[in-house]
Amino acid sequence: MDITRRLAQFVVETSYDDLPAEAVTQAKRAILDTLGVALAGVSEPCARIAAELAREEGGRPAATVIGFGFAAPARAAALVNGTSTHALDYDDVNASMRGHPSPPLLPAVLAAGEEMNASGRALIEAFVLGFEVECKVGRGLGASHYPHGWHATSTLGTLGAAAAAGKLYGLSVEQMVMALGIAASLASGSRQNFGTMTKPLHPGHAAASGLLAAQLARRGFTADETILEAPLGFIQLFSPAKDATPERVLEALGAPWDIVSPGISVKKYPCCFVTHTALDALLALREQHGFAADDIARVTVTMPGGGVVPASVSTATAEGEEAPPATYGPLIHARPTTGLEGKFSMQYCLAAAALEGSPRLDTFEDAAVQRREAQSLLRRVAFDPQPGVAGTRVTVTLAGGATLEGSCREPRGGPESPLSWDELVAKYRDCAGRALPPAAVEASLALITGLEQMAATSDLMRQVAGQPAAAAV
Repeated sequence: MDITRRLAQFVVETSYDDLPAEAVTQAKRAILDTLGVALAGVSEPCARIAAELAREEGGRPAATVIGFGFAAPARAAALVNGTSTHALDYDDVNASMRGHPSPPLLPAVLAAGEEMNASGRALIEAFVLGFEVECKVGRGLGASHYPHGWHATSTLGTLGAAAAAGKLYGLSVEQMVMALGIAASLASGSRQNFGTMTKPLHPGHAAASGLLAAQLARRGFTADETILEAPLGFIQLFSPAKDATPERVLEALGAPWDIVSPGISVKKYPCCFVTHTALDALLALREQHGFAADDIARVTVTMPGGGVVPASVSTATAEGEEAPPATYGPLIHARPTTGLEGKFSMQYCLAAAALEGSPRLDTFEDAAVQRREAQSLLRRVAFDPQPGVAGTRVTVTLAGGATLEGSCREPRGGPESPLSWDELVAKYRDCAGRALPPAAVEASLALITGLEQMAATSDLMRQVAGQPAAAAV
Protein backbone atom coordinates (compact mmCIF):
# COMPACT_ATOMS: atom_id res chain seq x y z
CA MET A 1 0.00 0.00 0.00
CA ASP A 2 1.61 3.22 -1.22
CA ILE A 3 0.51 5.36 1.71
CA THR A 4 3.27 7.97 1.78
CA ARG A 5 3.05 8.87 -1.89
CA ARG A 6 -0.73 8.90 -2.02
CA LEU A 7 -0.87 11.11 1.07
CA ALA A 8 1.72 13.47 -0.42
CA GLN A 9 -0.20 13.60 -3.69
CA PHE A 10 -3.42 14.41 -1.84
CA VAL A 11 -1.78 17.33 -0.01
CA VAL A 12 -0.13 18.75 -3.12
CA GLU A 13 -3.13 18.41 -5.43
CA THR A 14 -5.90 19.58 -3.09
CA SER A 15 -6.75 23.28 -3.23
CA TYR A 16 -8.83 25.70 -1.21
CA ASP A 17 -11.69 25.30 -3.69
CA ASP A 18 -11.84 21.58 -2.85
CA LEU A 19 -12.54 22.26 0.81
CA PRO A 20 -16.13 22.12 2.05
CA ALA A 21 -17.47 25.27 3.67
CA GLU A 22 -17.64 23.58 7.07
CA ALA A 23 -13.93 22.73 6.92
CA VAL A 24 -13.14 26.40 6.31
CA THR A 25 -15.38 27.43 9.19
CA GLN A 26 -13.78 24.93 11.56
CA ALA A 27 -10.29 26.01 10.50
CA LYS A 28 -11.09 29.65 11.32
CA ARG A 29 -12.50 28.63 14.71
CA ALA A 30 -9.37 26.59 15.45
CA ILE A 31 -7.02 29.36 14.33
CA LEU A 32 -8.84 31.92 16.49
CA ASP A 33 -8.76 29.66 19.56
CA THR A 34 -5.15 28.59 19.07
CA LEU A 35 -3.80 32.07 18.45
CA GLY A 36 -5.60 33.25 21.56
CA VAL A 37 -4.11 30.62 23.84
CA ALA A 38 -0.68 31.31 22.33
CA LEU A 39 -0.98 34.98 23.28
CA ALA A 40 -2.08 34.02 26.80
CA GLY A 41 0.89 31.67 27.03
CA VAL A 42 3.63 34.20 26.26
CA SER A 43 3.94 35.19 29.91
CA GLU A 44 4.65 31.62 31.00
CA PRO A 45 8.29 30.81 31.92
CA CYS A 46 8.64 28.11 29.24
CA ALA A 47 7.63 30.54 26.48
CA ARG A 48 9.80 33.36 27.83
CA ILE A 49 12.87 31.12 28.04
CA ALA A 50 12.35 29.87 24.48
CA ALA A 51 11.89 33.46 23.26
CA GLU A 52 15.03 34.60 25.05
CA LEU A 53 17.05 31.88 23.31
CA ALA A 54 15.60 32.79 19.90
CA ARG A 55 16.37 36.47 20.47
CA GLU A 56 19.94 35.78 21.58
CA GLU A 57 20.68 33.49 18.63
CA GLY A 58 19.31 35.99 16.11
CA GLY A 59 19.31 35.25 12.40
CA ARG A 60 17.19 36.30 9.44
CA PRO A 61 13.94 37.86 10.78
CA ALA A 62 11.58 35.86 8.58
CA ALA A 63 8.68 35.24 10.96
CA THR A 64 7.03 36.94 13.94
CA VAL A 65 7.48 35.61 17.44
CA ILE A 66 3.92 36.08 18.68
CA GLY A 67 3.53 38.41 21.64
CA PHE A 68 7.24 39.05 22.07
CA GLY A 69 7.64 41.94 19.65
CA PHE A 70 10.44 40.62 17.43
CA ALA A 71 10.99 38.44 14.37
CA ALA A 72 13.29 35.45 14.00
CA PRO A 73 14.13 32.70 11.50
CA ALA A 74 11.00 30.74 10.65
CA ARG A 75 11.99 27.63 12.62
CA ALA A 76 12.89 29.63 15.72
CA ALA A 77 9.59 31.52 15.56
CA ALA A 78 7.67 28.26 15.15
CA LEU A 79 9.42 26.72 18.15
CA VAL A 80 8.61 29.67 20.42
CA ASN A 81 5.06 30.08 19.13
CA GLY A 82 4.33 26.36 19.48
CA THR A 83 5.61 26.41 23.04
CA SER A 84 3.46 29.46 23.86
CA THR A 85 0.43 27.79 22.33
CA HIS A 86 0.67 24.76 24.62
CA ALA A 87 2.06 26.52 27.69
CA LEU A 88 -1.31 26.75 29.46
CA ASP A 89 -2.79 23.47 28.18
CA TYR A 90 -5.78 25.48 27.00
CA ASP A 91 -5.60 24.28 23.40
CA ASP A 92 -7.87 22.06 21.29
CA VAL A 93 -8.16 18.27 21.10
CA ASN A 94 -9.01 15.71 18.41
CA ALA A 95 -10.05 12.09 18.93
CA SER A 96 -8.39 10.63 15.82
CA MET A 97 -4.89 11.75 16.80
CA ARG A 98 -5.54 11.40 20.55
CA GLY A 99 -3.88 14.74 21.12
CA HIS A 100 -3.81 18.46 20.33
CA PRO A 101 -3.92 19.08 16.57
CA SER A 102 -3.52 22.85 16.33
CA PRO A 103 -0.52 23.71 18.61
CA PRO A 104 2.12 22.07 16.37
CA LEU A 105 0.28 23.00 13.19
CA LEU A 106 -0.63 26.69 13.39
CA PRO A 107 2.89 27.93 14.31
CA ALA A 108 4.30 26.14 11.25
CA VAL A 109 1.53 27.53 9.03
CA LEU A 110 2.05 31.09 10.26
CA ALA A 111 5.85 30.96 9.97
CA ALA A 112 5.84 29.49 6.46
CA GLY A 113 2.92 31.72 5.48
CA GLU A 114 4.70 34.85 6.61
CA GLU A 115 7.91 33.77 4.91
CA MET A 116 6.02 33.16 1.63
CA ASN A 117 3.71 36.19 1.99
CA ALA A 118 0.74 33.80 1.75
CA SER A 119 -2.90 34.89 1.66
CA GLY A 120 -5.53 34.00 4.22
CA ARG A 121 -6.98 31.42 1.82
CA ALA A 122 -3.57 29.77 1.55
CA LEU A 123 -3.29 29.66 5.35
CA ILE A 124 -6.67 27.95 5.66
CA GLU A 125 -5.81 25.51 2.87
CA ALA A 126 -2.51 24.51 4.51
CA PHE A 127 -4.05 24.30 7.98
CA VAL A 128 -6.85 21.95 6.90
CA LEU A 129 -4.45 19.72 4.96
CA GLY A 130 -1.94 19.54 7.80
CA PHE A 131 -4.79 18.75 10.17
CA GLU A 132 -5.93 15.93 7.88
CA VAL A 133 -2.43 14.41 7.77
CA GLU A 134 -2.05 14.46 11.57
CA CYS A 135 -5.41 12.89 12.18
CA LYS A 136 -5.58 10.30 9.43
CA VAL A 137 -2.09 8.99 10.25
CA GLY A 138 -3.23 8.99 13.88
CA ARG A 139 -6.08 6.67 12.94
CA GLY A 140 -3.59 4.25 11.44
CA LEU A 141 -1.28 4.14 14.46
CA GLY A 142 -3.48 2.00 16.65
CA ALA A 143 -4.36 2.49 20.30
CA SER A 144 -0.98 1.62 21.83
CA HIS A 145 0.91 4.75 20.72
CA TYR A 146 -0.27 7.05 23.50
CA PRO A 147 -0.46 4.71 26.55
CA HIS A 148 3.06 3.46 25.89
CA GLY A 149 4.40 6.96 26.47
CA TRP A 150 4.42 8.76 23.12
CA HIS A 151 2.91 12.25 23.04
CA ALA A 152 0.83 12.18 19.88
CA THR A 153 0.62 15.97 19.76
CA SER A 154 4.34 15.98 19.06
CA THR A 155 4.85 12.83 17.00
CA LEU A 156 1.87 13.30 14.67
CA GLY A 157 2.17 17.06 14.86
CA THR A 158 5.57 16.89 13.18
CA LEU A 159 4.02 15.21 10.14
CA GLY A 160 1.13 17.68 10.01
CA ALA A 161 3.47 20.65 10.29
CA ALA A 162 5.67 19.28 7.49
CA ALA A 163 2.68 18.77 5.20
CA ALA A 164 1.23 22.21 5.91
CA ALA A 165 4.56 24.02 5.54
CA GLY A 166 5.31 22.03 2.40
CA LYS A 167 1.99 23.12 0.92
CA LEU A 168 2.83 26.77 1.57
CA TYR A 169 6.33 26.33 0.16
CA GLY A 170 4.83 24.85 -3.02
CA LEU A 171 6.48 21.44 -2.83
CA SER A 172 6.03 18.96 -5.65
CA VAL A 173 4.65 15.48 -4.90
CA GLU A 174 8.18 14.06 -4.83
CA GLN A 175 9.36 16.80 -2.49
CA MET A 176 6.32 16.27 -0.23
CA VAL A 177 7.15 12.57 -0.01
CA MET A 178 10.64 13.54 1.12
CA ALA A 179 9.30 16.08 3.61
CA LEU A 180 7.15 13.41 5.25
CA GLY A 181 10.14 11.07 5.30
CA ILE A 182 12.38 13.63 6.96
CA ALA A 183 9.66 14.57 9.45
CA ALA A 184 9.22 10.94 10.50
CA SER A 185 12.81 10.87 11.76
CA LEU A 186 12.39 14.15 13.63
CA ALA A 187 9.21 13.12 15.45
CA SER A 188 9.45 12.64 19.22
CA GLY A 189 7.83 13.46 22.56
CA SER A 190 7.71 11.57 25.86
CA ARG A 191 4.65 11.77 28.11
CA GLN A 192 6.88 11.34 31.14
CA ASN A 193 7.52 15.08 30.77
CA PHE A 194 3.88 15.99 31.39
CA GLY A 195 3.65 18.55 34.16
CA THR A 196 6.97 20.17 33.22
CA MET A 197 8.06 22.89 30.78
CA THR A 198 9.03 20.20 28.28
CA LYS A 199 5.42 19.25 27.55
CA PRO A 200 4.66 22.62 25.91
CA LEU A 201 8.02 22.39 24.16
CA HIS A 202 6.69 19.31 22.34
CA PRO A 203 4.43 21.16 19.85
CA GLY A 204 7.07 23.88 19.48
CA HIS A 205 9.64 21.26 18.55
CA ALA A 206 7.12 19.56 16.23
CA ALA A 207 6.32 22.83 14.44
CA ALA A 208 10.00 23.68 14.00
CA SER A 209 10.84 20.13 12.91
CA GLY A 210 8.02 20.08 10.37
CA LEU A 211 9.28 23.35 8.94
CA LEU A 212 12.81 21.98 8.78
CA ALA A 213 11.60 18.89 6.94
CA ALA A 214 9.76 20.98 4.35
CA GLN A 215 12.65 23.41 3.95
CA LEU A 216 15.16 20.61 3.41
CA ALA A 217 12.89 18.74 0.98
CA ARG A 218 12.41 21.96 -0.97
CA ARG A 219 16.18 22.05 -1.49
CA GLY A 220 16.47 18.45 -2.63
CA PHE A 221 17.11 16.63 0.68
CA THR A 222 16.08 12.98 0.49
CA ALA A 223 14.40 10.45 2.75
CA ASP A 224 12.80 7.03 2.40
CA GLU A 225 9.82 7.29 0.07
CA THR A 226 7.81 4.64 1.94
CA ILE A 227 8.34 6.08 5.41
CA LEU A 228 4.75 5.64 6.60
CA GLU A 229 4.01 2.11 5.43
CA ALA A 230 7.45 0.43 5.51
CA PRO A 231 8.15 -2.33 8.08
CA LEU A 232 10.55 -0.02 9.90
CA GLY A 233 8.59 3.12 9.07
CA PHE A 234 6.61 5.60 11.13
CA ILE A 235 3.39 3.65 11.63
CA GLN A 236 4.99 0.40 12.74
CA LEU A 237 7.69 2.16 14.76
CA PHE A 238 5.21 4.21 16.77
CA SER A 239 2.76 1.33 17.38
CA PRO A 240 4.46 -0.48 20.29
CA ALA A 241 1.81 -3.19 20.62
CA LYS A 242 1.91 -3.87 16.87
CA ASP A 243 -1.74 -2.87 16.60
CA ALA A 244 -1.32 -0.51 13.67
CA THR A 245 -3.92 -0.41 10.89
CA PRO A 246 -2.09 1.45 8.10
CA GLU A 247 -4.98 1.07 5.66
CA ARG A 248 -7.03 3.49 7.80
CA VAL A 249 -4.78 6.38 6.79
CA LEU A 250 -6.21 6.45 3.27
CA GLU A 251 -9.66 4.92 3.62
CA ALA A 252 -11.42 8.17 4.52
CA LEU A 253 -8.95 10.78 3.33
CA GLY A 254 -10.94 13.99 2.95
CA ALA A 255 -14.19 12.00 3.22
CA PRO A 256 -15.00 13.27 5.73
CA TRP A 257 -12.37 15.84 6.60
CA ASP A 258 -11.21 15.18 10.14
CA ILE A 259 -11.54 18.84 11.05
CA VAL A 260 -15.28 18.39 10.44
CA SER A 261 -15.82 14.83 11.72
CA PRO A 262 -14.99 13.78 14.39
CA GLY A 263 -14.03 17.45 14.64
CA ILE A 264 -12.40 19.55 17.31
CA SER A 265 -12.94 19.80 21.04
CA VAL A 266 -12.23 23.32 22.30
CA LYS A 267 -11.26 23.65 25.93
CA LYS A 268 -13.51 25.60 28.25
CA TYR A 269 -11.02 25.17 31.11
CA PRO A 270 -7.20 25.59 30.98
CA CYS A 271 -6.31 22.05 32.05
CA CYS A 272 -6.14 18.49 30.73
CA PHE A 273 -9.19 17.66 28.64
CA VAL A 274 -9.66 14.32 30.41
CA THR A 275 -10.84 16.27 33.47
CA HIS A 276 -13.51 18.26 31.66
CA THR A 277 -16.45 15.83 31.84
CA ALA A 278 -15.89 15.46 35.60
CA LEU A 279 -15.56 19.23 35.97
CA ASP A 280 -18.80 19.86 34.10
CA ALA A 281 -20.62 17.29 36.26
CA LEU A 282 -19.23 18.66 39.54
CA LEU A 283 -19.88 22.28 38.63
CA ALA A 284 -23.49 21.45 37.71
CA LEU A 285 -23.97 19.77 41.10
CA ARG A 286 -22.38 22.74 42.86
CA GLU A 287 -24.70 25.18 41.10
CA GLN A 288 -27.78 23.04 41.68
CA HIS A 289 -27.23 22.22 45.35
CA GLY A 290 -25.14 25.14 46.57
CA PHE A 291 -22.73 23.14 48.72
CA ALA A 292 -19.39 24.59 49.80
CA ALA A 293 -16.01 22.87 49.74
CA ASP A 294 -16.10 22.51 53.53
CA ASP A 295 -19.30 20.45 53.20
CA ILE A 296 -17.56 17.74 51.15
CA ALA A 297 -16.48 14.49 52.78
CA ARG A 298 -15.54 12.74 49.55
CA VAL A 299 -15.75 13.03 45.77
CA THR A 300 -15.70 9.88 43.64
CA VAL A 301 -15.16 10.03 39.90
CA THR A 302 -16.27 7.03 37.85
CA MET A 303 -14.85 6.94 34.34
CA PRO A 304 -15.03 4.36 31.56
CA GLY A 305 -12.35 1.76 32.21
CA GLY A 306 -11.62 1.36 28.50
CA GLY A 307 -12.07 4.97 27.48
CA VAL A 308 -9.04 6.44 29.16
CA VAL A 309 -6.10 4.10 29.47
CA PRO A 310 -4.67 3.80 32.98
CA ALA A 311 -1.12 5.10 33.15
CA SER A 312 1.56 2.86 34.65
CA VAL A 313 2.90 5.76 36.66
CA SER A 314 3.49 5.64 40.38
CA THR A 315 3.18 8.78 42.49
CA ALA A 316 5.53 9.13 45.44
CA THR A 317 3.94 9.82 48.81
CA ALA A 318 5.30 11.18 52.02
CA GLU A 319 6.20 8.64 54.68
CA GLY A 320 3.08 7.36 56.37
CA GLU A 321 0.72 9.03 53.87
CA GLU A 322 -2.06 7.05 52.28
CA ALA A 323 -1.29 6.05 48.69
CA PRO A 324 -3.03 8.29 46.16
CA PRO A 325 -5.88 7.08 43.98
CA ALA A 326 -5.19 5.61 40.56
CA THR A 327 -4.15 7.85 37.71
CA TYR A 328 -5.45 7.84 34.13
CA GLY A 329 -3.70 8.55 30.86
CA PRO A 330 -2.21 12.04 31.08
CA LEU A 331 -3.45 12.55 34.66
CA ILE A 332 -0.20 11.49 36.25
CA HIS A 333 -0.15 13.84 39.26
CA ALA A 334 -2.41 12.69 42.06
CA ARG A 335 -0.59 14.89 44.58
CA PRO A 336 0.41 18.01 42.61
CA THR A 337 2.48 20.79 44.15
CA THR A 338 2.92 23.09 41.13
CA GLY A 339 0.57 24.73 38.66
CA LEU A 340 1.84 22.59 35.78
CA GLU A 341 1.27 19.41 37.76
CA GLY A 342 -2.18 20.65 38.77
CA LYS A 343 -3.29 20.72 35.13
CA PHE A 344 -2.71 16.95 35.00
CA SER A 345 -4.41 16.10 38.28
CA MET A 346 -8.07 15.11 38.44
CA GLN A 347 -7.80 15.48 42.21
CA TYR A 348 -6.68 19.10 42.09
CA CYS A 349 -8.97 20.15 39.23
CA LEU A 350 -12.05 18.94 41.10
CA ALA A 351 -10.85 20.36 44.41
CA ALA A 352 -10.29 23.75 42.78
CA ALA A 353 -13.73 23.64 41.14
CA ALA A 354 -15.35 22.85 44.49
CA LEU A 355 -13.46 25.72 46.10
CA GLU A 356 -13.93 28.46 43.50
CA GLY A 357 -16.11 27.35 40.60
CA SER A 358 -14.96 27.10 36.98
CA PRO A 359 -11.16 26.78 36.75
CA ARG A 360 -9.46 29.90 35.39
CA LEU A 361 -5.94 30.65 34.25
CA ASP A 362 -4.91 31.73 37.74
CA THR A 363 -6.28 28.46 39.17
CA PHE A 364 -3.09 26.85 37.93
CA GLU A 365 -0.54 29.12 39.49
CA ASP A 366 1.81 27.42 41.94
CA ALA A 367 0.41 29.29 44.94
CA ALA A 368 -3.13 28.23 44.08
CA VAL A 369 -2.19 24.55 43.93
CA GLN A 370 -0.27 24.83 47.19
CA ARG A 371 -3.21 26.32 49.13
CA ARG A 372 -3.82 24.38 52.34
CA GLU A 373 -7.53 24.01 51.60
CA ALA A 374 -6.84 22.71 48.07
CA GLN A 375 -4.25 20.20 49.26
CA SER A 376 -6.66 18.99 51.94
CA LEU A 377 -9.63 18.63 49.60
CA LEU A 378 -7.78 16.94 46.74
CA ARG A 379 -6.98 14.06 49.10
CA ARG A 380 -10.72 13.41 49.30
CA VAL A 381 -11.09 12.92 45.54
CA ALA A 382 -10.97 9.30 44.35
CA PHE A 383 -11.26 7.40 41.06
CA ASP A 384 -13.51 4.38 40.59
CA PRO A 385 -12.80 2.84 37.17
CA GLN A 386 -15.62 0.69 35.83
CA PRO A 387 -15.18 -0.89 32.39
CA GLY A 388 -18.23 -0.50 30.23
CA VAL A 389 -19.76 2.55 31.89
CA ALA A 390 -20.88 5.35 29.59
CA GLY A 391 -19.56 8.82 30.26
CA THR A 392 -18.28 10.17 33.55
CA ARG A 393 -20.13 10.07 36.85
CA VAL A 394 -19.30 12.26 39.85
CA THR A 395 -20.60 11.39 43.30
CA VAL A 396 -20.26 13.97 46.08
CA THR A 397 -20.65 12.69 49.63
CA LEU A 398 -21.40 15.48 52.05
CA ALA A 399 -20.22 15.63 55.64
CA GLY A 400 -23.69 14.75 56.92
CA GLY A 401 -23.79 11.57 54.84
CA ALA A 402 -26.00 12.74 51.98
CA THR A 403 -24.83 11.89 48.46
CA LEU A 404 -25.28 13.86 45.27
CA GLU A 405 -24.67 12.39 41.84
CA GLY A 406 -24.12 13.98 38.44
CA SER A 407 -22.90 12.75 35.07
CA CYS A 408 -21.52 14.03 31.77
CA ARG A 409 -20.93 12.16 28.52
CA GLU A 410 -19.22 14.96 26.60
CA PRO A 411 -17.98 18.28 27.96
CA ARG A 412 -18.96 21.68 26.63
CA GLY A 413 -16.66 22.50 23.77
CA GLY A 414 -16.77 19.01 22.29
CA PRO A 415 -18.10 18.36 18.77
CA GLU A 416 -21.55 17.44 20.13
CA SER A 417 -21.72 20.53 22.34
CA PRO A 418 -19.48 23.14 20.68
CA LEU A 419 -18.80 26.57 22.05
CA SER A 420 -20.63 29.25 20.11
CA TRP A 421 -18.71 31.77 18.04
CA ASP A 422 -19.46 34.38 20.70
CA GLU A 423 -18.01 32.10 23.39
CA LEU A 424 -14.89 31.56 21.28
CA VAL A 425 -14.57 35.30 20.78
CA ALA A 426 -14.90 35.88 24.53
CA LYS A 427 -12.16 33.31 25.19
CA TYR A 428 -9.95 34.95 22.54
CA ARG A 429 -10.40 38.41 24.03
CA ASP A 430 -9.61 37.13 27.50
CA CYS A 431 -6.48 35.31 26.32
CA ALA A 432 -5.18 37.81 23.76
CA GLY A 433 -5.79 40.74 26.10
CA ARG A 434 -3.05 39.41 28.36
CA ALA A 435 -0.43 40.22 25.70
CA LEU A 436 -1.96 42.79 23.35
CA PRO A 437 -3.59 46.22 23.69
CA PRO A 438 -7.36 46.28 23.03
CA ALA A 439 -6.99 47.76 19.55
CA ALA A 440 -4.72 44.92 18.45
CA VAL A 441 -7.03 42.33 19.97
CA GLU A 442 -9.96 43.67 17.97
CA ALA A 443 -7.96 44.11 14.76
CA SER A 444 -6.63 40.54 14.90
CA LEU A 445 -10.12 39.23 15.68
CA ALA A 446 -11.52 40.99 12.62
CA LEU A 447 -8.79 39.57 10.40
CA ILE A 448 -9.42 36.00 11.53
CA THR A 449 -13.19 36.42 11.21
CA GLY A 450 -12.66 37.31 7.54
CA LEU A 451 -9.52 35.24 7.06
CA GLU A 452 -10.40 34.05 3.57
CA GLN A 453 -10.32 37.70 2.42
CA MET A 454 -6.99 38.56 4.07
CA ALA A 455 -4.36 39.52 1.51
CA ALA A 456 -1.16 38.58 3.35
CA THR A 457 -0.12 36.72 6.50
CA SER A 458 1.91 39.73 7.55
CA ASP A 459 -1.34 41.68 8.04
CA LEU A 460 -2.29 39.37 10.90
CA MET A 461 1.22 38.98 12.31
CA ARG A 462 1.63 42.74 12.70
CA GLN A 463 -1.38 42.78 14.99
CA VAL A 464 -0.26 39.88 17.21
CA ALA A 465 3.44 40.74 17.41
CA GLY A 466 3.14 42.47 20.77
CA GLN A 467 5.78 44.70 22.33
CA PRO A 468 9.33 43.65 23.27
CA ALA A 469 9.14 45.26 26.70
CA ALA A 470 5.99 43.32 27.58
CA ALA A 471 7.76 40.00 27.07
CA ALA A 472 11.09 40.71 28.71
CA VAL A 473 12.62 37.68 30.39
